[in-house]
Amino acid sequence: MAGLLLCLLTAAPARAEPTSTSASAAPVRELYRTPIPDAEAYFHGFGSLSLGKGMRFNNPYRLATPLGDTPESVSLSAAYYDLGLGLVYGPARGLAHGAVLHLSIAAQGIPQEVLSVSYTALERFDNGRILLFGRAGMPIVLEPDLSYGLEAAVGSAYMITAGLGVQGELIGSLFYGAATQDRSVTTIPMLSAQLGLFIDYEVLP
Repeated sequence: MAGLLLCLLTAAPARAEPTSTSASAAPVRELYRTPIPDAEAYFHGFGSLSLGKGMRFNNPYRLATPLGDTPESVSLSAAYYDLGLGLVYGPARGLAHGAVLHLSIAAQGIPQEVLSVSYTALERFDNGRILLFGRAGMPIVLEPDLSYGLEAAVGSAYMITAGLGVQGELIGSLFYGAATQDRSVTTIPMLSAQLGLFIDYEVLP
């Protein structure tokens, strides 16, 4: 009986050692470390918060702060805050296309808000640290009087960290205003510049 039991024990297969999970998990971790190919398209969200100032090249309403000697001279606009939110789609290195929404609020003088909806294009350089962007769209004056216009802008951002940078933007606008004694419809060209923060958010595939 003892001999039979000894035979059964020696004939039993050796128990399989548990496989290590670290070896199978390693490829998964490496997958997330793999950079996105430059040619692969993905969504790229961004935002901005800036402070700006502009110049009017037509002053039909004799607005304040003229730069010349007469009320008709080029005049300064009120300083304003600008909040931007955008989303583009394209390759990691190359031109991406999308849309951006800007809300500008006067920081001084009479209350004034301008909402701008624009097509935008964005491109990265220097391993993603430098961004160039442009936009073209329609600004809508919400207050004090409802009006609209045309707008185009170019700018750049320098990323200090992966998600935060500084930006500058130059904006050319043409607004249509109310009638005066001299004209049935007034046009007000403007050139503005703004500086602020750029917030970057990549929506990876």
